[in-house]
Amino acid sequence: MKHCYKCNTCKDELLFGKNKSKHDGLATECKDCKRAMDRDYAARHREKAKQRASKWYYDNLEYALEQRRIIGKKWRAENKDKNAAKATRYRASKLNATPTWLTKEQHKQIESVYWLAQLQSELTDTKYHVDHIVPLKGNNVCGLHVHNNLQVLMKQDNLKKGNKHNEV
Repeated sequence: MKHCYKCNTCKDELLFGKNKSKHDGLATECKDCKRAMDRDYAARHREKAKQRASKWYYDNLEYALEQRRIIGKKWRAENKDKNAAKATRYRASKLNATPTWLTKEQHKQIESVYWLAQLQSELTDTKYHVDHIVPLKGNNVCGLHVHNNLQVLMKQDNLKKGNKHNEV
């Protein structure tokens, strides 16, 4: 049993985190109190933490993107069913976002944007994506799957942009 100075109760030693600097090797507050303290600190210093995380991300951009790619690949391998469902939802949203009034010429223009991305990828050995300028499922606005809402972006730029609509 160990005394938690924060909640002033005696608890089992398993409920305390490790701290090598203490004589018994355990923290002075229980895990529940530590979690509450951390949550309170994060709430009080939210903007500072955001700035610190953003600075680290841009200082370590290549590493961050590589880690995101590795984590995503691992997740897709472990969650094939969820990944398939996500891909199906995306295809369905694309179908629902494609207006019925598009002409054959406009459908060909859409295909040509995908062809252009593929060609650029092959010629430059850099992966290119087709991105919806106004996302199909955005928070504030939803775009259509039409040729003038598509742009060809390098893979890392598209992944950085995410599902956001950057207004000019």
